[in-house]
Amino acid sequence: MNFNPMRPWNILSTHHVLNLPPWFSVLRDCIKLPSGRIIDDYYRIESQDYAIVCAQDNDGRVLLERQFKPSVGRFVLTSPAGGIQPNEIPDQAAQRELLEETGYCSSYWQGLGSFVVDGTRGICRAHFFHARSIIKTNDPLDDEMESCELVFLDSMQVRQHIMNENICLLPDIALLALTILADTSSK
Repeated sequence: MNFNPMRPWNILSTHHVLNLPPWFSVLRDCIKLPSGRIIDDYYRIESQDYAIVCAQDNDGRVLLERQFKPSVGRFVLTSPAGGIQPNEIPDQAAQRELLEETGYCSSYWQGLGSFVVDGTRGICRAHFFHARSIIKTNDPLDDEMESCELVFLDSMQVRQHIMNENICLLPDIALLALTILADTSSK
């Protein structure tokens, strides 16, 4: 396969259009394309990076949270996740979020990578983690913004909930594909 050599875009300037910490910022870039064409209104979104956890018990069941997601407009199943605080590293955020949201912890952690959420608008990076042999050590923190019902599912139930769009957020689907669905596809 022959590809023409490609050149990157050049960002000539960036202006904050809207800044709403800790939620997000909207930026307007002035860019120069490889052809020389200038685009003075290329918009991006920046948001806080976050950690997301596939948490499994000793029986291999996945712990998910049934939560209302306003952007979806309904209850969905989602993985424990949350923003990475200033001066916090992603694996610390993953462990903190799992404990805060579910009351579970683990001694067996595996980092699975860091991924850009949207290649066009940027948004943020999602840091994927797999926690095995989780055990309940506390009650979840009481936070009305993150109230949820905890649900354990085996791998077949996870597949079913993805197909039924009860698990409908792409970061969750990607995380589950890298962990439990990959394990069952070869069986």
